[in-house]
Amino acid sequence: MKHWFRLHFLAFTCTLGSLVRHPVGSLLNLLVIGITAALPLALWVLISSLSSITEQVSIEPQVSVFIRNSASSEEINALKSTLKADARWEKVEFIPKDIALKNLQASLGSNDLTAGLPENPLPDAFVLKAKDRAPEVLEGLQKELASIVIVEEVQLDSDWARRLVRIIDLGQVVFEVVAGLLAVALVLITGNAIRMQILTRRDEIEVAKLIGATDSFIRRPFLHAAIVQGALGGGVAVLIVCGLVAYVNPALIELAHSYGQTVSLSIPDGLTILLVCAATALLCVMGAVFAVARYLYQYR
Repeated sequence: MKHWFRLHFLAFTCTLGSLVRHPVGSLLNLLVIGITAALPLALWVLISSLSSITEQVSIEPQVSVFIRNSASSEEINALKSTLKADARWEKVEFIPKDIALKNLQASLGSNDLTAGLPENPLPDAFVLKAKDRAPEVLEGLQKELASIVIVEEVQLDSDWARRLVRIIDLGQVVFEVVAGLLAVALVLITGNAIRMQILTRRDEIEVAKLIGATDSFIRRPFLHAAIVQGALGGGVAVLIVCGLVAYVNPALIELAHSYGQTVSLSIPDGLTILLVCAATALLCVMGAVFAVARYLYQYR
């Protein structure tokens, strides 16, 4: 067992020495691996950050009924009584225009939204929650409410959130496809790089075979090279994504703030970094195994 650890330690130190002796070539290989791994990682960061929006908002189907400014208080009270008496509604909440303005100012962090305006531009509104939340039932209720004389507009508040959920689901599928394709590409890239290393050391390998070197002895340094390059390439991918997050976040935060939301891209945490480095190292090892196995099969 001690001899086995010693052989692996020697192979690992030789790999590090090779990286130091050929800095330009090693850096180019790490950049290729890092950029390839950074693409799916950046997509995952984007999807996970957008998913946080769905946790901040409710996607339960609520109906917002906006009242015309010309409606009298008697008409509004009559509509309120009618809605509360309707058994089809689980919840009926009336939001006066003054309360709506205060809520909007609180969400945006500004108290001068009406500066320069003669009056509050927001309408009185009802927020309704139906007992039956089937899409066709909600559409029928929406049309029925829109036909009321004092009603200006009727909206299903959850539509945009549901669309966002569908977009995120689509993004997850795209992430899986992109990650799979780039994983295959990383295996092929590493396999080709290891194959070139094998060709440059062909004479050394053939001499080692003549004096009785086993396949595992020949395979060992290339596997260590793949592990080291894969792990370091994963670290490069994390650095690239962190740089992109730092560059994009200010503009994204400002855009989200204009819509009354708090959204920002989060940098990968420690567990994610370990998983990325482990995944890239594993893919690189797979490429090295295929390349070495092909060479050993051809020169038996």
